[in-house]
Amino acid sequence: MVLELVAGRLIARHVGSSLYTWTSVIGIVLSGIAAGNYVGGRLADRFPPKETLSAIFLVASANCLLIPLLNNRVGGLEALRGLDWPTRIALHVFLVFFVPSCLLGMISPPAARMAIVLGERLGRTIGSVYSWGAIGSIIGTFLTGYVLIAEMGTTAVLLAVSAVLLAMSLAYGSAALLPYLWTGVLIAVTTAAWAPFPLARTVGERLGFRAPGSETLFFEDESQYSYIRVEDVIETPGLRSMTLDYLVHAYVDMGDPDELHYDYERIYAGVTEEAVRAHHPDEAVRALFLGGGGYVFPRWFLRRFPKGYGEVVEIDPQVTRAAHAAFGLEADTALEIVHMDARNRVDELFGRSGGVAPEGGFDLVYNDAFNHYSPPFHLTTLEYVRKLRALMSDDSVFLANTIDIFRSGRFLGAMINTVEEVFPYVYTFCTSPGGPTDEDERDTFVVAGSTRLLPVQNLDYLVYSASLLTPFDTALLRRRSGGLVLTDDYAPVDNLLTPVIREVETR
Repeated sequence: MVLELVAGRLIARHVGSSLYTWTSVIGIVLSGIAAGNYVGGRLADRFPPKETLSAIFLVASANCLLIPLLNNRVGGLEALRGLDWPTRIALHVFLVFFVPSCLLGMISPPAARMAIVLGERLGRTIGSVYSWGAIGSIIGTFLTGYVLIAEMGTTAVLLAVSAVLLAMSLAYGSAALLPYLWTGVLIAVTTAAWAPFPLARTVGERLGFRAPGSETLFFEDESQYSYIRVEDVIETPGLRSMTLDYLVHAYVDMGDPDELHYDYERIYAGVTEEAVRAHHPDEAVRALFLGGGGYVFPRWFLRRFPKGYGEVVEIDPQVTRAAHAAFGLEADTALEIVHMDARNRVDELFGRSGGVAPEGGFDLVYNDAFNHYSPPFHLTTLEYVRKLRALMSDDSVFLANTIDIFRSGRFLGAMINTVEEVFPYVYTFCTSPGGPTDEDERDTFVVAGSTRLLPVQNLDYLVYSASLLTPFDTALLRRRSGGLVLTDDYAPVDNLLTPVIREVETR
């Protein structure tokens, strides 16, 4: 189970984290364990169990140290880049993690045979072997997910697993020479992974236990949620990017932090300007930002509307720390920052207010916790949007960035259908000049739900890089989505986005 959790985190740096990722990890690790059980049973019948266990533990220990190197090599294979996205993910996981899973699966049969030889009652002995194995898996799962990855990182976890496997090899084969030789190799690899001197760093980078050194790197960390990197964009002086796992989630111009680099952020800005001008001319607006990322748009909002109030809900405290360390987010920022899942925060505010908008309610709500691999489905549903509406004022706007392909439009259409169930006025914007067509590739759309008519005719579409979808476009998307309204009971967002995932850009 430790290996399974580590697998999900390691491959996310190359292929992202999605339903396809975890399906591949779980399926292939289970396949490896099943194959290992079969091979281990054959070995247990032919060789003494104690010596067999020592050899399996030793080979498994060695194989764990190959995982980072294999992961990087497979992630860069040109042969995989031409494949569709789900197939590429499955092959990546198979090439890196099938053999380690198989080796670990080989342990149970010799262990069971040795226990039977030593035990008196067959049924009780076998039951104890499987029971203790399950207990170990449970402890390993919670310890890794809740503590080890965040505190140590995946590299240290793999080294620790390799060390534990080596210790077991020594315990069962103390008279053999190979475990002692491998102890020296493990110490050398650990030195390469952590020692400060140049040779160790070079070897560690080549083995995959260290990220390549870079003078442009400003922040690097691994949290319970993602692998975080903030670095300079070499092609554009003064521009920094934040990457979470595989995807860039924010760009910040350090010389001009008001510069919005994503098209959808400029659409947010344009709609915000018109909504505030029409309904809140005193600019004392209250905004809720669901997703912090690089804190680019929340900071723009406060600088543009200094009388306003902004609350940012960001699930990962380490992302906020990165924004403080590398993007210049002030320690005493006027933004109210809450580290919590967006849905949990909305539920908390809804319950606290009794379903009534608190302090007049939020005038602007920005749903910005999506990515195109696996949008969090619980931030798309009718129940969620209804709770948000209950927390909003009588003159308010809800905006959600939504990535899709227009010629498919199943997810985008479902989002429009869902928002239309709650808000009387719904507008959809895209970033394609002249409006969307079936010839377009992936695009970022913004679905805006408003309690009142918005003066969208005043929006400068050239300045804000926006196009408003026509009633014909919207009707077409409704048909393509089959009229689906997303609910907590049924929100198959990954399946709706299959065309996007299959045509994802490769690197």
